[in-house]
Amino acid sequence: MNEEFVDLRRGHLNSESFWPAFTDIMMVVVIIFLLTSMLLMVKNWELLDQLRNSMAAEEQAEKIIHDTSEENATLEEQLAQAQNEISMLRMQLLQSSEQANQMNVALEDKEQQIIIVLSENSQLKNAAENNEDKIASLSSKISSIENNLSQLNIDVEQKQKALDDKRQKIIIITQERDTQSRKLSALEDDFGSLKVKYDKLIKPARTAKGKYVVSVNFERINGKERIRFKDSGDENYTVVTEKQLHSKLARIKKKHPKKLYIKIVIPKESGLTYSEAWTFMKSLLHKYDYYYHE
Repeated sequence: MNEEFVDLRRGHLNSESFWPAFTDIMMVVVIIFLLTSMLLMVKNWELLDQLRNSMAAEEQAEKIIHDTSEENATLEEQLAQAQNEISMLRMQLLQSSEQANQMNVALEDKEQQIIIVLSENSQLKNAAENNEDKIASLSSKISSIENNLSQLNIDVEQKQKALDDKRQKIIIITQERDTQSRKLSALEDDFGSLKVKYDKLIKPARTAKGKYVVSVNFERINGKERIRFKDSGDENYTVVTEKQLHSKLARIKKKHPKKLYIKIVIPKESGLTYSEAWTFMKSLLHKYDYYYHE
């Protein structure tokens, strides 16, 4: 048997020996492929198991780390809480110490005040004893004053009664005086009326003859007063204000002191009351007209 490899070249093979040899080769290749695939599959299964184990280990490690972190956080919080409570206790201790110091100071002040109060109490007792003596003396004086006051009240009542009598007499005298005053006033009015009548009898009548005559027209139109003035020799009236009217009349009176005759015209439908018309007329005549200055 020849143990060397078969020469597969075409020249060395015949049709009878080629296919069995090819089949053996292919079988070997298939077997190798199958063995290789099986090895790879086994290797992959091993790698997959390792990967799963590794992931499980990682998850376990993460869980352990997480638990450890939570435990650490809890411990840190507990530590912080404990430190905070310690700080609060220290603050309370300091506050208690300060309050104790303040209470000691206040106690000392109270003791000092008690000493002062005891001293003042002793002084007050002495003063009270002195005041009792003074009160006794004042009571005696008050009794004397009350007696004097009673006598004064009696005197005041008597004087008040006398004063009331005098007031009554004064009221009666005042009433009599008022009656006499009214009678005197009536007599004065009668005398005035008689004097006016007498003056009218002996005094010549007011006349424009030989006088410097000016005309003044006074009326109210639409609720507004209107004054018009016409000088001697003028044909028409001129509207003036009250101030301008007085200025013109004063100037004319200065030129003609004993001859100024003022003719005051109040229209029939003047819109004025009797009091307004009479007051206006009287004020002008008594101030500027010749008749009232003779």
